[in-house]
Amino acid sequence: MNDEIEWVVPPSLVRNLEKVPTDRPVVLLLRHSVRGPLPLGDAGNHVPITEAGWGIARELGRTLGGRLKSLHSSPVPRCLQTAQALKEGANVCTDITENRLLGDPGVYVLDGRAAWNNWETLGHEEVMRHLVSESDALPGMARPDEAARFLAYRMLTLAGDTPGLHVFVTHDSLITPTVARLQGVHHCRSDWPWYLEGALFWWGAEGVHIAYRERESINKRCRLRDLNERDELSW
Repeated sequence: MNDEIEWVVPPSLVRNLEKVPTDRPVVLLLRHSVRGPLPLGDAGNHVPITEAGWGIARELGRTLGGRLKSLHSSPVPRCLQTAQALKEGANVCTDITENRLLGDPGVYVLDGRAAWNNWETLGHEEVMRHLVSESDALPGMARPDEAARFLAYRMLTLAGDTPGLHVFVTHDSLITPTVARLQGVHHCRSDWPWYLEGALFWWGAEGVHIAYRERESINKRCRLRDLNERDELSW
């Protein structure tokens, strides 16, 4: 089915990439490229990206070009493959750094076995609804608001002081609650990211700017000076 669709780089991401600052580090939290279907009752970590997925990821890499300064990825193969395709398309010399905050298990999961039980008993959409809209933590999982802010801090810290784009390849189940929490909006199913769709983050004087699809906002609870005040958590 996926191979029958004519996949393209999401236009909203291309528009936002044209608008973000070029004089400072900008983080792109990006969903992996097109993959095959997942087996029923399985996280499907082994499922790779398709040929179409390789193609549009290389295309996005060409769009990023020399602006691409660093690549970070979930250890799950389809994310690493996406990062490799971006690198090939951009034609840059940069390592791909694996980061388990981005997947396997991801920043929202503290105990993989207990957390997977939530998906088995509640279903994916209910777990996502909880991550987007509830304040308490599901068994084996982190408090969603805290995890979202922690991930933003870590990505921006890893980007350092190097102006340009710093890409973090991950999964829709991680992008959706992170953007919803930091922008303070409720995300329903239609707001979940498509393949190769992502959110952009950068520091401003008042906090962290977040751009996703047609919405740009500032989270004033995430401030640059707070970096030195925040304890390292248990992720």
